[in-house]
Amino acid sequence: MKAVIPCSKKEDELYPLIETKPVGMMPVKGKPLVRHLVENLREAGIEEVLLVTNYREEMFEEEFGGEEDVETVTQKEINGVGGAVEECREIVEEDFVVVNGDVAVSANDLQKVVQRHQKHRLDITVLGAEDNTTRYGVLQQEGDRLEEINENAEDYEKVNTGVYAFSPEIFSILEELEGDKDLVEATSKLLADGGGNVVELEDYWIDVNSPRDLWNADQILREHGIEETEIHEGAEVHESADITGKAIVEEGAQVKPGTVLEGKVYIGRECVVGPNTVVRDSTVGHRSQVRASEIDSSLLFERNIIDSSTVLEDTVMGEETDVKSNTTIRESFIGPGSYVEMNNSIYGVKFVPDARTDLGEISK
Repeated sequence: MKAVIPCSKKEDELYPLIETKPVGMMPVKGKPLVRHLVENLREAGIEEVLLVTNYREEMFEEEFGGEEDVETVTQKEINGVGGAVEECREIVEEDFVVVNGDVAVSANDLQKVVQRHQKHRLDITVLGAEDNTTRYGVLQQEGDRLEEINENAEDYEKVNTGVYAFSPEIFSILEELEGDKDLVEATSKLLADGGGNVVELEDYWIDVNSPRDLWNADQILREHGIEETEIHEGAEVHESADITGKAIVEEGAQVKPGTVLEGKVYIGRECVVGPNTVVRDSTVGHRSQVRASEIDSSLLFERNIIDSSTVLEDTVMGEETDVKSNTTIRESFIGPGSYVEMNNSIYGVKFVPDARTDLGEISK
């Protein structure tokens, strides 16, 4: 069984982080979001994954080049998620799975969709979640039987997660649509002609539609994915460092004296953390340096430099950002390539890419 992952559109809601990375390539728990999806789909029994790309497609090709079970397909015209799926018509001949590239969902929940679809062989199987907001509409059902997908219904049991298994009949319907090809519209038409099932979410699902969603995805993936402390044999953790929670410390990373890792923490490859640093419930991206600071519930992309006496809290920081000493940043989204001068106090700000606080060019 194959899977299609639409990840071609530039999601402007992810500004400023989207300016240098497509959403699928944004790192959560040390890996691109779409890498987590591919690995979970493999675990769910998927044999081949088709990534439908356009915006910064070279980043997907670089990430997955050489992997025989992953193929990139270019969506030349950005005409909706349905259009992205339709690009795979000549490759997909049997029932298949569709998962949007801006979604985090567990291998277990994906497997439940695959197994239910293979068992009942209806035209549609959809993963439903108990949530109060979704851009994919809500599900009206009778038991496990899917009756309708509705954008505005007030009476419903589950929201549509945008995680589907389809029969190839969906391609005929997509071909008939004009303009932007809405996959939900196509799904509704297919449902009217056939039948569908709803699988109930068991673990987690999050639709990454904003920097706050990305922060939440990182929190969820660490919470579910770090079950015990794992220190790579090529990492160095000083004997005076204290891991009071559960941490993953990757190859080449150095955890210096007096450092404390609390909660569930991810330390990326070739990072230098410490001395005398606290990292709590956070991800520190590959090749970052954090010295004598406190990182709390934050997501740092790769190659960041955090100088001494800095506090980061509930913050997402794009790659290659330099934060000078005695600075506090809370509940902010820092664009890639930014420079934050020393002795700053920043709260609730969204920085443009390449922002410089010393020049006053910081926010949008």
